Amino acid sequence: MDQPAARRRPVLKAALGGAAAVGAVGVAARVFTAPPTPGRSGWSGEGGLALAGEQADGIGELEVPLTTLARSTRDGSFETVGMTSTPYSMLALTWDRGAAAPPLEVRTRTDGAWDDWRPVPPLADGPDPASDEVATRSGTDLSWVGPADGVQVRVGGPVPRGLTLVLLHPYAQPGDEDTLLDEEIMARGVRAGFVPRPHMRGRRHWGANRAWRSGRPAYNRTIQQVHVHHTASSNGYSRHDVPALIRGMYRYHTHHLGWSDIGYNFLVDRFGRIWTGRAGGAARAVRGAHTLGFNNTSTGIAVIGNFETARPSEAVLQAVAAVAAWKLRTYHRDPLAETRVWSRGSDKFRWGRQVVLPTIDGHRDTNDTACPGRHLYHHLPEIRQKTAALVRYYSRIHVLTPPTLQGTPRLGSTLRVDPGEYAPSDAALTYVWLRDGRPIPRASGPSYDVRPADVGTRLSVRITARKRGLKPATRRRWSSGRTTGPAHVSVTARSSDRRLRVDVLVSSPPGVRPTPTGKVVVKVAGRRAVVRLHDGRGTATFGAGSPLPPRRVWVKARYQGDAVHDKARALAKVRVRR
Repeated sequence: MDQPAARRRPVLKAALGGAAAVGAVGVAARVFTAPPTPGRSGWSGEGGLALAGEQADGIGELEVPLTTLARSTRDGSFETVGMTSTPYSMLALTWDRGAAAPPLEVRTRTDGAWDDWRPVPPLADGPDPASDEVATRSGTDLSWVGPADGVQVRVGGPVPRGLTLVLLHPYAQPGDEDTLLDEEIMARGVRAGFVPRPHMRGRRHWGANRAWRSGRPAYNRTIQQVHVHHTASSNGYSRHDVPALIRGMYRYHTHHLGWSDIGYNFLVDRFGRIWTGRAGGAARAVRGAHTLGFNNTSTGIAVIGNFETARPSEAVLQAVAAVAAWKLRTYHRDPLAETRVWSRGSDKFRWGRQVVLPTIDGHRDTNDTACPGRHLYHHLPEIRQKTAALVRYYSRIHVLTPPTLQGTPRLGSTLRVDPGEYAPSDAALTYVWLRDGRPIPRASGPSYDVRPADVGTRLSVRITARKRGLKPATRRRWSSGRTTGPAHVSVTARSSDRRLRVDVLVSSPPGVRPTPTGKVVVKVAGRRAVVRLHDGRGTATFGAGSPLPPRRVWVKARYQGDAVHDKARALAKVRVRR
């Protein structure tokens, strides 16, 4: 939410007296905590430039008409004299809309030392020509240079009509440092299959003054593209500087170019923090003024800094991808694809021309500009891949904690599933129990009572997490081994001539298909025989070589078990006959 409305005041127009040569600025950025006063470093004295501003407005500013100040030079260019000033930190040049602009250069001064001349490129941002939001002025990129105390301008050709120097100095506000402590905003209630809103700071976090903007936000019907920009300003700003820096852009766009609001939908600082730009609702398809001729089907993300000279950090690339994934997935756009769009009139494509562009492109793809800088532009393929990875990630259910199967696979026991954890947490779970890979009828709960038909087979369970709009997640868990069951041993003994025949039968419970196999150890009167089962049966004979004593004896039969049957035993007392 914007800050409460504040009184508008007209921009001060500077009147210049004599001007002494003044000089350039280094790139280190700093924000002053109060308006400059005479006696402070950089105060030029009588006849210099003095920014005007109220602390409540949060910005000092000055417009200097240059049409009559620029003097011709021998090489056909025009230069102003060096002009001293009270401290400022941002500068730009504007001119009458429609006037042709030759190459423009500036040099700035800090603590009495002049910097080298450097170009200030024309701004290729702006409202679409046919939109209701009409720019009243043309201009250059807004450069973050401060703190500086002087400026000089050079024009490489005829001076354009209405050429004006704009100096801005956003003051730090009490809430700026609070921004570092505030918990970041994240949307709740994300629809399944859509990328959640990334952590971002809203307009109130950078101190947007609602009185500076005009009209109501305009909205696009859809979003086909994400345009990536850089602000072409210094890269040396600190975390504390960012809110004031964005306020300076906001002021320049609204009060000096005549736009209704800051042009960018989103901004990313060099630390990877995301900031909401234009008002109207970050989650909505707000029409920006960031990509001349292509605002009506897109959203614009500006990375604060100059990436013609600096390389973007991993945090910056990830932040741009996070915003792009959030916006593009909402409208079912493929971040790796190209899209067909119609130009609304840019300096590269005439009005009405159909153009095929990447879904995520750089500003230079649509306009005659170096934006977003060669280093950031070089990373666009990586940004597209990161965006696609986020879209894929949030298009399916994720297993946070894998399920586990607990219990022993034995007839009469119960197997239970710990289903694990999933994202989203409200995914519905279904269970299918399988016997040797085939579904078991009427077995669809989180627990399962082992059945006779399971003995000798391998049990498993398939857990599936589902939610509408998401690709389901399926995991399968197997029992610890083949299912076992008990065995029953019975013995039958017949005796004559002091001999004993023992018939052994080892059987399975009703409904169990496998027949016991393996060996049975039979003991009689201290004698031992090992019987191998055939179809669950075996026979042992005692007393053939050495007759047994004619009396009652114990017959002990011990089944050794097999892969699916437990060990078992039987005991019987029989009479050995003469």
